[in-house]
Amino acid sequence: SNLMSLWKAEADRGEEYEYYENQGTDGEPTTNSGRTYKPRILVGSAKSISLSLFGDKKMPAPPTSKPEGKSLLSNTRWLVMDEVDRLLNVKKSRTDKSFKRHEKPAAMLSAAIARLTKGRVQVIAASATVGRPIRRELSRVLGLHSSECPETLRGEEDTANLKKKVDNDETHIGRAVKIPDGVKNYVLPVDGSTTGSLLTSAAFAAKTILSPPQRGMPSRKVLLVLTRGSDIKVHNALGAMRHFGINPEPQSLLDALEVDGTDRLMEAHRKVSGVEGLGGSKEKKNNKLDGDDGYLLITHEDNVRGLHLDGLDAVIVVGRPGGPDEYTHIAGRTGRAGREGSVLNIVSYEQAAALA
Repeated sequence: SNLMSLWKAEADRGEEYEYYENQGTDGEPTTNSGRTYKPRILVGSAKSISLSLFGDKKMPAPPTSKPEGKSLLSNTRWLVMDEVDRLLNVKKSRTDKSFKRHEKPAAMLSAAIARLTKGRVQVIAASATVGRPIRRELSRVLGLHSSECPETLRGEEDTANLKKKVDNDETHIGRAVKIPDGVKNYVLPVDGSTTGSLLTSAAFAAKTILSPPQRGMPSRKVLLVLTRGSDIKVHNALGAMRHFGINPEPQSLLDALEVDGTDRLMEAHRKVSGVEGLGGSKEKKNNKLDGDDGYLLITHEDNVRGLHLDGLDAVIVVGRPGGPDEYTHIAGRTGRAGREGSVLNIVSYEQAAALA
């Protein structure tokens, strides 16, 4: 669709703000001096936005014309990228030769915005795992010198303390997020020579964890994550769990989110912007994922980033995760907001020795 048409079609809402470019480098007032604006929020994947702006080989022309696209990008003031380490091609080291040749859509979009705004755009790149490689890649995409790598601001439990650090321009370099202290990590080594042995162990573990600790207490909420290394499909895991009579009945995470209408990103965008459309509101009462009833949801390792499930008690990981960063994202689904949680890793004997 034409992004500029959508942009113009939305009525201005909210408070008015003054442009921050009130003075140029020479101290003289800019063209925006004294003017106000009402911010608008555009939410979308990098691929869909890039497709609208730049088109592809199958289109005779991009949906958004070149002058309109240039106007839209040059007026961008904030660029927020969540899970930025997935959006950009990140070298593991300076000598890494496996670097992909073609730029990802997010890199193309970020570079265009930085160039057209002449560096005035405020970029916020978020991830639970931030290191030097991603900072170097982000500085390259934004056209910065290698010595101007973006700083890392680590979150604080004390919001007031974090605001004070931001106001004082203080930054914390290092790992952005760690596994919560309230999370207990366990390793269950099994005969992992076959898929059946892994799924059998996962089924008995899930049945044990789902059982309420005391009579009258609500059932627990469990997320079962299949790693890439396990080479197990979600539908196969669902079949195994149902075969062993797991109660409550296991569900695919993506199916459960779609059925319960819990696309919270879109719902939050509608509430903030007041925009209708985008498939219409799917607000429903008695959302199963927000209640006290227990559940067993099954998903793949690639789908857990940024996921928040209220009151998740435990995560069962089948197979060895791709690396420490991936494990941080998986384990961080439980034990959130000061709660306690457990992570059980079901791996082969060889993988258990490597994890230790």
